[in-house]
Amino acid sequence: MEKNLTKLANQQSAEAGRGVYLNIINEETKIPMELQEQFLMQLIRDNENTEFGKKYKFADIHSIEEYREKVPVMVYDDFAPYLERMKDGEKNILTAYSFDHMNTTSGTVGTPKYVPMTDRQMQMFMKYNFLYINGLKAELLSPEWMEGKIFCTSEGTCVKQDNGITIGCASAKNAEVLKGGDSEQAKMMQAIYTSPIEAMVPEPGTDTKYIHMRFALMEENITGITVGFYNMLAHLLQYTLDNHELLINDIEKGTIDESVKMPDEVRKSLLEKISPMPERAKQLRKAFENGVSEPFMKKIWPKMTYIFGAGADGLAIYANKIKEKYAGENIHHIYAGVTASEGLWSVPAGVDTPDSILAAGSTFMEFLPVEAGDDFSRCVLMDQVEEGKIYELIITNLNGFYRYRMSDAVKVTGYINKTPLIQFMYRVNKTVSVALEKTTEVALDQTVERAAKELGFYLSDYCVYPDTDSEPGKYIFLIEPDEKGIRADKETLRKCIYKHLCEANPRYLYAVEHGQLAEPAVEILQPETGILYREMMIYKGANPSQLKPVHVIMNERQKAFFFALTEE
Repeated sequence: MEKNLTKLANQQSAEAGRGVYLNIINEETKIPMELQEQFLMQLIRDNENTEFGKKYKFADIHSIEEYREKVPVMVYDDFAPYLERMKDGEKNILTAYSFDHMNTTSGTVGTPKYVPMTDRQMQMFMKYNFLYINGLKAELLSPEWMEGKIFCTSEGTCVKQDNGITIGCASAKNAEVLKGGDSEQAKMMQAIYTSPIEAMVPEPGTDTKYIHMRFALMEENITGITVGFYNMLAHLLQYTLDNHELLINDIEKGTIDESVKMPDEVRKSLLEKISPMPERAKQLRKAFENGVSEPFMKKIWPKMTYIFGAGADGLAIYANKIKEKYAGENIHHIYAGVTASEGLWSVPAGVDTPDSILAAGSTFMEFLPVEAGDDFSRCVLMDQVEEGKIYELIITNLNGFYRYRMSDAVKVTGYINKTPLIQFMYRVNKTVSVALEKTTEVALDQTVERAAKELGFYLSDYCVYPDTDSEPGKYIFLIEPDEKGIRADKETLRKCIYKHLCEANPRYLYAVEHGQLAEPAVEILQPETGILYREMMIYKGANPSQLKPVHVIMNERQKAFFFALTEE
C-alpha cells in the first residue's frame, strides 16, 4: 500500500510539472526580454505606493530604462533598516505583497541577514523549482524514478515571533509543513521522503546525520536524492562508511544505540516508528562485506536513478568525489540552478550538465561585467550578454529587493532559443587577492582537485588562508585528505599545488615571478576537520541545509579553528 502511495505521489508531481517544464523550455526561452519587461513593470505598478516605491517615484517609471535611471544599485546594508522594520511586523515598506516568513541567509557570520519570503515569491519557487524539476525528471529520466522514495536531506527549524512572522531558512519553512501531518502536501511529503520529521525539523541536541542515514538505509527502494549542497551529501555518505556497522546493527534489532545523541522524547518518538529488519540488515551487510573500496550506493539502493542539488562549479570537488567514491557512473546528476535565500535566477538545463537556463519570468536581472568593478553604467540586460563572459548578478525580485548586488558571478555558456545558459562561477567577495591577482574559488578548486588526482589521493576538503602578514604575502593551503591520507610528502604536495595554481591563474604566477607573492605553503589538516567545523557551526545555530564549505578563510575565528587542527 505504501509503495503504491509513493508511486502515485511521484506520478502526480511528474504530471503537474511536465507542462511547466515544456512551456519554459519551448516557449519562455523564446521571449526572455518580453518576460523581463512584463515582470519589472508589474512589480513597479504593484509596489508604487510602498515606502520604497514612493521614495524612488515608482509611479513615474514606465520603462526598464527609467527604472535603471531612478533606482541605484544597492547592497544588503542599504535594505537592512527597512528589513528590520518588516521583521517587526511593519507592512508596505519594501513590498506590498503579503508575507509571514523571513528567510535567514546561508553562511551567515555575525549578524544574520533577513529576506522576506512573499507569497508571490513562493509561487515562483513552486513553478521554477518544484514543478519544473519534476517535469524535467518526467521528460529526461527513466520512469523508474517514480517507483521509489526520495532521500531528502533538508532540515531546519523556524522561530515564530509574537507578531506571527516566522524566522528561519527556506528549507525549514518547507519542512514545517510536515508538522501539520494531515494536509495533502504533508501526506505527499510523507509518502515520498524517507527522513522523518525528527530529522527534517530537529530538536536541539539531535544527531540528524544518524536519523537521515538510518531511515534512508532502511528503505531499499530509493530512486532519488535531493540535497541542498553536494558537500552535505558527501559528509552523510562518509558518515555511513564510518558508521555502517552501528547503523546496520540498529536496523537489524530495531534499536537506537545509546551512543547516538538525541533528546529522550525524540528517541521515544523514533522508536515508535521502527521495528527489527533482519532481512534488510542482511542485504546491507552483504553490500559492505568486501569493504568500501568501490562505490556502494547502487549496492544499497539498486534503483537509485538521480541526485539533485547544488553540485556544479564551486561545489564540483564534492560532486566528483561522490561520483568516484560513492555513486559510480550509473547515477544521473541534476545540478540546481542559481538560487539563494533572496530568490531564484536559473533552472537546470538538463541532466548531467552544469549549465542552467536563466528564468526570465522569475526575477528582473542585470549583468555587470566582473572587470567593471563598481562602474554600474556598464550593466547590461539579458539580450546584451556575451557568450564566454563572466558577469556579476544584480537582481530585482518579488521579496522587496531592487537592483540588489548579489556578489554571485556567472558565466554565459551558450543559449537555448533566445535565453542565455549560464554556470555559477564564484562569489565575488570570496576572491583571494593579496597582490591584485584575483584568484577565484573555482581556480582554487581546480588547483587542489588536480593536485589530488596527480598524487593519487582523495580530497576530503580544503581551505586557503591569504597570509598578508608575511613579506611578501603568500597563500597557505590547508589540505584534508580522506581517511587513507596522502602518500606523497608535504614538499611534493606543495610543489604540485603551486604548479596547478599557476596554471589555474596566470596572474598568480606573474605576481610570484615579480616578487609580489611568495610561493604557497601547505599544511595538512587532521581527519574530519571539515565535518568538525560544520558540527561546530550547527551547534552555534547555523542551519545544516545551508552550510557551505569554507574554502577561503575569511575571519580570525575560522583561521584559529583550522590552524589549530593542522597535523604536527
